Order: sequence, then C-alpha cells, then structure tokens
Amino acid sequence: MMEKHLTVAIQGIRGSYHHVAVEKYFGVETDFVECVHFKQVPEAIEEGRADYGVMAIENSIAGSLLQNHKLLGLHGQKIIGEVYVQIDHCLLANPGVRMEDISEIESHPMALLQCGNFLDQYPDIRLMESDDTARSARKVASRKLRTTAAIASELCSRLFGLEILAHSIQTMKNNYTRFFVLGHGGEPIPEDADKASLRFVAKHESGSLARILNVFAMHGLNLTKLQSVAIMERPWEYAFYADVMFPSLATFYASLEVVSHQVEELDIQGIYKHNVAK
Repeated sequence: MMEKHLTVAIQGIRGSYHHVAVEKYFGVETDFVECVHFKQVPEAIEEGRADYGVMAIENSIAGSLLQNHKLLGLHGQKIIGEVYVQIDHCLLANPGVRMEDISEIESHPMALLQCGNFLDQYPDIRLMESDDTARSARKVASRKLRTTAAIASELCSRLFGLEILAHSIQTMKNNYTRFFVLGHGGEPIPEDADKASLRFVAKHESGSLARILNVFAMHGLNLTKLQSVAIMERPWEYAFYADVMFPSLATFYASLEVVSHQVEELDIQGIYKHNVAK
C-alpha cells in the first residue's frame, strides 16, 4: 500500500517561495493544493483538501501582509509553526539562451522591484509583470521561449529545466519572508513550544494597551511583534496581533489570565516552537 503524502495548501504554484517554505519546514515529499488567492489556503484546510497550509505573513523589507493577518482564525485553523525563507532571486532562461538573447524579463512586480539594481544594467530589456514568480518561470519553460527570461527561485530551475543566467540578483541580500504553518486546530501543543501568536482588542480607554504590555513584561514574556489592524465598521478602533516568546507555558497562561480582564477580545492563534531566519 502506497504511503500517503502530506497535502499542503500554498498560494502560488510549485517552485514558488511558498513551495520553498514547505520543503524547509516539513522536509518530506508533499503534495500541493495550489491556490490563486491567499484566502483559499485556509479554505482548503477547512474543506479537507489539505492537511496543512503555509502562508506568508511578513517580509523583512516590505513588512506585514495585513490581509493575511485578517485571514487567520476565520476558518478555525491554528498556527502550528513558523518558517523563514531567504528570498534569493535568480534569472532563469531555457538551456542555451544567453544574456544577449534576452529582450524581455517577466516576474511578479515585487520581484522586479527587488532586483532593480541588476535590471538597471539592461535598460533595453522590457520588463513584464505577472502574478507569480514561479508561473513566469513555468511559462518560459513550457513555451520554450528564447528571448524571455524569468526572475524566480533556484527551485524553479530544477522543476522546469531552466538554466540560471545570474544568481542572487536581488538588491537587498538580507531579505527574508516569514511564513506561518496552519493546521486544523486540533493538533497538540509541542512540548518544546516557546512562542505564541495572539489577537486581542484592547479596551477603548486611556492606557489600556500599555497595561497589557506591562503584564507581558512582568511575566517574563518577550514581545517580538505587535501589529495593529483597523477593525471594520468600528472607526479608529484596532485589533492587535502580537507574537510573544515565553519561558514556560505556565507563565504564558498566567499572563493571559491577567490580560483577559483588560481586553474586549482575546484569541490564541497558535502556540508553537519558534524558528529563526537562517
């Protein structure tokens, strides 16, 4: 009997940086549910088409993906892990194509922007935007294009049989994207868990946020991220997304017991083992 592979929902297709994140986190062969939109990732888990989902949440240069913060928790999933991927763009072309043959480069607009210094060296090459770096690479390969190159991951070169004309062409070399790994919500908390992601709405009164943060500090929690997001239909009121690292689960829960009396809403979006960018 064949062993069933894990099925993971990602935004984009094979070869995307979401695919890279899946390989880095799970380390085993996986099947994919390829989603056009981020909102389809948690939907695929809810509908039973995927065991897990991987979704970008922030970039070290561009900042948080606010729309993805809002998606967390809508379908009952929990964050079970995190993974950091270094964004390392390559210029890919079909075998035998040389740089002087290229008249057009296609990629996602963010990738084109991130490779601005490299592209400035070729002012006569036309830049074309697409919705996904990996789709651009697949298009170049499937259509056997000889005058078009794509900016995408090194993984795409292996998947689609493309050659790398230039490595690491992004302007900022220290560029990482953080991804959340989403589960169904019934997974046990890891024994070595030391990080949690929270969503809370502070009471709409003077000093409420400061008091909450002070509780975290008094319990020895390290606040590693705090992101405010406007609450729809409640002008000038905000929900806060916080990541905290804690010395033990006991101290974490003790802090939440105090905080629960100082907020209007509080949701633990996930408790997991922290990862590091490397």
